[in-house]
Amino acid sequence: MQQVPRQDGDAHDPRPAERYTQPKQNTLIRVGKKLRDPVNGFLAKQSLVGDAPVIDSALVPGLDEVAPQWPEFRDEIEPLMREREGIPPLGEISPDHRRIASTPAWKSFFFRGYGYEAKANQARCPKLTQAIDSIPGVVVAFLSIMEPGTHVPLHRGLTKSWLNCHLPLMLPDDGKRCEIAVNGEIYQWRYGEWLVFDETYPHEVWNESDQPRVMLLLQVQRQMRWLGRMVTRGIYHGVRNSSFVNDVKAAIGASKR
Repeated sequence: MQQVPRQDGDAHDPRPAERYTQPKQNTLIRVGKKLRDPVNGFLAKQSLVGDAPVIDSALVPGLDEVAPQWPEFRDEIEPLMREREGIPPLGEISPDHRRIASTPAWKSFFFRGYGYEAKANQARCPKLTQAIDSIPGVVVAFLSIMEPGTHVPLHRGLTKSWLNCHLPLMLPDDGKRCEIAVNGEIYQWRYGEWLVFDETYPHEVWNESDQPRVMLLLQVQRQMRWLGRMVTRGIYHGVRNSSFVNDVKAAIGASKR
């Protein structure tokens, strides 16, 4: 991971013209947004890894042990990438994500989410699946595939209960813009390094290159004091039983672990 000076202004955004219809947000999401700030203020005080926008990967058990295996993971997904036209866009799998995934340019290949497993996808990537299993507290795991011209607009997540963890498997090498802004600071991914950040801070992503960008994207439970863990458990079960997860589960044919 490399932090670079912030760029003023936005370069040309070559997003595809196709857009998804934006659905109404479900009740859980609407209520969660109203409670987000006070609950996250409490969880920040419960955190055992601090409350910075970007967090040292060494503070998340299991990540640094997996990182050196990235070349094996890249080799494993190459057949998948040759057939990626069949990988569904995130906005198609999860209607609640359509505000930030409004075109087919952001694809997702799910392995796990909220206690449900995509067994067929796991069978295609056994090394990745084994690595995911070795990391404690993984809530969500999928390949995040951003086609050329992808732009994810500025947004923030719902909860500090878990951390977003990016391990790059394929990065464009044409010198064009491919980076993420977290809380106003620009970061660029580096092979063999995790980028770990708190998604409740505003963040935005660009791939303005002519090549796809592929991440192993995990959401991992934040280490907290016992009261924070109890609240996190409640949030987890609330999300797990929401229409948000049911939409994804149905779309990928996932089953319980």
